[in-house]
Formats: sequence, structure tokens, C-alpha cells
Amino acid sequence: MGLIRKIFTRASVFLLVFVSMITPAFAQRWVQADPDDIPTNFVLNDVWVNATMPDDSDEVSLAIFGVGNTGTILLSDGGNWVNQASGTSWSLNGVWGTSANNVFAVGDAGTVLHFNGEIWQERESNTPWNLNDVWGSSPGSVYAVGDQGTVLHFNGEIWQKQESNTRRSLNGVWGSSSGSVYAVGDNGTIIHFNGESWVGQTSGTIRDLSGVWGSSPQNVYAVGKDGTVLRYDGHTWTSAISDPSLAASLENTTLNAVWGTSPCNVYAAGQSAGLLNPGTILHFDGSSWTIQDNLVVATNLLTPVIPPPLKGIHGGSIRDIYAVGGTGFVMSYDPDEAGLFPVLCSVFPASGTQGAAVDTVVSATFSASMSLASITENSFTLSGPSGEVEGSVSYSDNNTAVFRPDADLAYETTYTVRLSDTIADVLGFPLETGSSWSFTTRGEPAESHGSCFISVAR
Repeated sequence: MGLIRKIFTRASVFLLVFVSMITPAFAQRWVQADPDDIPTNFVLNDVWVNATMPDDSDEVSLAIFGVGNTGTILLSDGGNWVNQASGTSWSLNGVWGTSANNVFAVGDAGTVLHFNGEIWQERESNTPWNLNDVWGSSPGSVYAVGDQGTVLHFNGEIWQKQESNTRRSLNGVWGSSSGSVYAVGDNGTIIHFNGESWVGQTSGTIRDLSGVWGSSPQNVYAVGKDGTVLRYDGHTWTSAISDPSLAASLENTTLNAVWGTSPCNVYAAGQSAGLLNPGTILHFDGSSWTIQDNLVVATNLLTPVIPPPLKGIHGGSIRDIYAVGGTGFVMSYDPDEAGLFPVLCSVFPASGTQGAAVDTVVSATFSASMSLASITENSFTLSGPSGEVEGSVSYSDNNTAVFRPDADLAYETTYTVRLSDTIADVLGFPLETGSSWSFTTRGEPAESHGSCFISVAR
């Protein structure tokens, strides 16, 4: 194999016991693909990863597409990399798909390509402008953005231009649904599609923005020049970098792409200032951003490698994450060091909470997209002095499971939440550990008595 990695199977999972601590842990080691295994020396501008667990197999199936200059398209199964005939010599800047048999690539001079699982075919885009990124919510609703404020929409049959209400170059696009899409671009441009029209939003910066991604409509990130990382909470965009020293160290860093698996596992890739503009990756663990520089190793060496500027980053799971960049450079998160299992990021009410509301709703957020079928009233429970509390369990698009009691909880009572280690991600990998924590509800409010006020005329 050209890439040092393991294909993990569900059969390799072992039983883990309950613990009460919630400690997300993400290793910081990346492995470079052997340059001899990458059949191109052209710059790679973007990557898209599809990971599935076929019903008839216990092995994760990967399809990794990398696109780049002069029409370069690479495909890998996690081991071998092959060149695919794109039919174009225009540089390709963005790639996205719904499956390994339905992938779109966009590039310069309005280039739009589609892969049907066998061949790439060019589609009419009806624009001469460079296209910089592509994203969709389904095979019948795909968006591409580019220079001069270009926004295209694919309805399953044809690409049509939409009025973006800006002439700034748009460099990145992402949405939570076909009716809520964000595009970011030069001079701090951010526009939002609300299902009917594109509307500008105030970004608070004039720096060029290159990438956008979110875990939900209330948690969206945009990245760009000078280490800019913005976060949208559903109402306003603000800087996501709160550490002054980190902000200062990122002043000359350009972040080209952002992607994540959950609110507590987000990556931004780009390049630092200095000799050769070395590639850099930032990671957000739910509480703080850190730089993951100088952590890349070659496949056949144990010494660090200085990566070239990184252009794109994407993954199929918390284990299968790839970054690409200059001169056919590919690297991936080392599964020996990366978290094999999904972990619990945050909970509500927090462990040890005193004075929780009696109508509280319990929630737990995970590091990965979880299997809805594994989150049930049996695997997510709430118990009090009288036993288990009756309630319903649901799962949101923010990787968050919710337990909603059927009735108000008792006053001044301690309750314990338990998550079973049978809860698994969408590929079938269970939680790193089961978890339990407790909280106490508020005391019963004092009774209020009515009073009579008599006004005396004078």
C-alpha cells in the first residue's frame, strides 16, 4: 500500500466499560502518501472522500477523489492511486459527490465534469468564469460558485445561473440543506441562499475568505487570509479565534479549506508564511483551536516532513481524513494515532450541575455522525431515585442525541444519564467508552401568596 494506514473492521472492536469522565482526545499525527504512488506532479486543489461499510463486508470501503491543475483527477481506494481521464486541460478547483458513482468536479473557464462511476463527462455550465468550489445536498441539487460572483445550480438535469447579488469572486460553498446554503469569497464576502434568493451577510472582515463548512445552521465556519476563522451561530459572524497569541501567530497564514465531522472536530488547512509557505492544519476540539504543524511523517521514514501549501481537506469519517496540496502532495490522518472510536464531546446538563430546571432536556454531542438506529431508549437512559425516567430519544443534524422526559423531573433530585457503548457511528464503530454523569435539579420554589391592597381616598 502506498499509504501507511489500516482498514479497520467492526470485528476488531473490543468491549469497553463505563466511565464518568468525558475527555475528547484527538491525536495529531499525519502520514504522507508515498510520492512514488501519486501519479502526478501537478498541484492538487481539492479532495473529496466517500467512506461506506457495505452490508456484505466488515471492511470500510473508501473512494478518494483528488482534483488539480491541468485537468488532473486522481482516485484511490485508500491504497492505490490512479490517474483518471478528465477530458479537459483546464485546472480543476473543487470536487464533491453523493457517492463514489456520482461525483462533480468544477474548474477554470466554467468547467463542470460529472463522474458516473465509470467515466468523467463534461457538462454545459453556461458560464465562462472560473468555478472554484462545488457542494450539494442531493444528486438533484448541486451548487457551484466562482469568479465574478458566479453561482450555478444543478437541478438534476441542467446547470442554471442564479443571481448572487455580488461581483466578488466566490471561493467556497457549503449548506445545511438545499434551502440554506452559504458561499464565501473575496473581501470578506459572505452570501446566504434562503431557498428563494441569495442575501449578503456581514462578515466583520475585509480579508479574502476561501472555505466554508458547518455542522448545522447554527454552527458554520469560514476561513481565509491572515488566519481568519469566523463562526456563525445562526445570527452573527464573529471571530472564532479567542486566543490572542494564536491569532498573532496566524497573521500571515492563509487558510484555504475547512471541514469537520462535528462541533468538536473541525479542521482548517492552508499555508504558513515563511520559506516555501509550508502547509499547516488547525484543529478545533470543541473548546480551542491548535496548530498541527510539523507532524507529518513520510511513509518510509520516521522523520518529520515539511508539507507544501495545502489546498483542500475532507474526510469520510473521523478516521479517514485526507489533505492535498502542491506537486501531487497527499497526506492522511494516521489511524494508528487518530481516534478509532467516536467520543462524547459535550453534554447538557453538564456533569455535576446543581439547580437544573425540572423541564430540562438532556443532550449529548458526539465527535462523529452517529447511527440513528443505535441511539434508543435502551442505549440513552435517564434514571432517578425511583428508577428510569420515561421519555423519548431523538438525534439532530449537529451530531447531538436528545433525551426528552415525558414529564417534568422532580425538584431537588439527582439524576444519572447513561450512554451505552453500543451507540455507534454511521460506519458501525461504537463509542470509545460508555459514559455516565449526574446532575441535580433545582429546589422547589417557595409558594407565593396573593395579597390585598386597599387604597384609601383622601
